[in-house]
Amino acid sequence: MSKFLLRLAASGLAVTLLMISSTLNLISGEKTYLSESREEVQILSLVLADEIKTNNLAPTGTICFSIGELDPDPSLVKSIRRRGLNVRSSAEWSKKFNCGFEVQMEYTHFDLSESVKVRSRVLDLREINTGQGDIATLQRDGEYLLKKSKQKWSVTDYIPKTYSK
Repeated sequence: MSKFLLRLAASGLAVTLLMISSTLNLISGEKTYLSESREEVQILSLVLADEIKTNNLAPTGTICFSIGELDPDPSLVKSIRRRGLNVRSSAEWSKKFNCGFEVQMEYTHFDLSESVKVRSRVLDLREINTGQGDIATLQRDGEYLLKKSKQKWSVTDYIPKTYSK
């Protein structure tokens, strides 16, 4: 009987280790968005700064962001924070509910030699954070056009996305 209990315990331990190993592989397989250049950090910072200013988001509040449905790499978040923006990865919100707003960005045109287009959606997460709501509210949705002049990027236009009823 003791051999049976020992085998039962060993098989239970093996199953537990297999489950933990699978979970760790899943977590390590998650992808993050890694910036390719300083110029890209400048572009993303310009879009985030404009959204914070335009939407009157609290300068002391934390803004979460993602790029192309991926969470930014920690080094990208640090680079943008060094530019004076209080931002975090969107992955942090799901753990701590510490972001009042989320900016979801994706490139619709990417040519570092002359112009870039970035689609930006701003979501209000405050009702979810307080338990008063289950769905984020779309605050703003549109596309930024940024152009390069003398090695410096600037926002030249913003086109709001229109939805038909």
